[in-house]
Amino acid sequence: MKMSSVEEKTREIYHEIHVKQGDDQKIFYRLVQLLNPTFLKEEEDFFKGKVCLDAGCGSNANATYSMLKHGAEKVYAFDLNDTIFEKAPEYLQEFVGKYELSIGNVLGIQFSDNYFDFVNCAGVLHSTTDLVGGIKELSRVTKKGGMLCIQTYGKGGLVREITSYFREKYKKDETFKSLIDNLNAEYFERFFQEIFSIMQDHDDSFKNGVPVEMKTLFDNDLALTIKDRIMTPIYLEHSEEEITAFLKDAGFSEIQRLTRYPVLKNIRKYMSPLYYKYDSEFAKLLYGSGSIQVKAIKSGS
Repeated sequence: MKMSSVEEKTREIYHEIHVKQGDDQKIFYRLVQLLNPTFLKEEEDFFKGKVCLDAGCGSNANATYSMLKHGAEKVYAFDLNDTIFEKAPEYLQEFVGKYELSIGNVLGIQFSDNYFDFVNCAGVLHSTTDLVGGIKELSRVTKKGGMLCIQTYGKGGLVREITSYFREKYKKDETFKSLIDNLNAEYFERFFQEIFSIMQDHDDSFKNGVPVEMKTLFDNDLALTIKDRIMTPIYLEHSEEEITAFLKDAGFSEIQRLTRYPVLKNIRKYMSPLYYKYDSEFAKLLYGSGSIQVKAIKSGS
């Protein structure tokens, strides 16, 4: 399937972000922890003997790494163009012979029907032009009785309204675009240096009460997360009810929403309770439907 221009742009953006994540051991380790049997509420040997798919694996292939680390027999992983071969093999070097990388598109998956025991598709569907079509393709290649796990963008909440505004601003405002393009830990460092310097010049005692760790709360992991949310051309929003309905229509049952208490090192760690308790009053105010993470079983035997 030929890529559209929006897919080409999305892949270009994600490739840069994913390589920077993969090259930072702390960030890569955090990402690898996102998919595991505990998160899936399954037994520790869940992946053992399974043939798995990482659909839209990204350039650091962190979910592929995690599935292999937990004993998957074989993991097939694909992304939109040949940049997938630039860095992913480096991150997966301890699993040579246990995985296969290829170029592919979640809207037209190259594998045959009922092929995989387990299919993972995280952070991909909401950046496609056809989320429902993507779910149908994921269903097609999942074995009857096999499991699909997806993570997609929720609907509503103040944070989404703000990021949607910034995403449009990024497209139109060259000054703002330059700021986001060049955002990193060093930018945050310079920001705080200027703030604290001016405070000191004015004998502002408030500076003495600022926690020493404040500057560490604004790191490259945060910068890359901001880039992801703002630079990506498409971020489709759906409610949990809509995602559940799409999965049912595609032939899935036993649909269960998953959640975790994320271990973060930057300012986002103060939001970890709300990421975990996604249905609380305050979580809904800020994040609406939240990050929708779902596992489902394909019906039939």
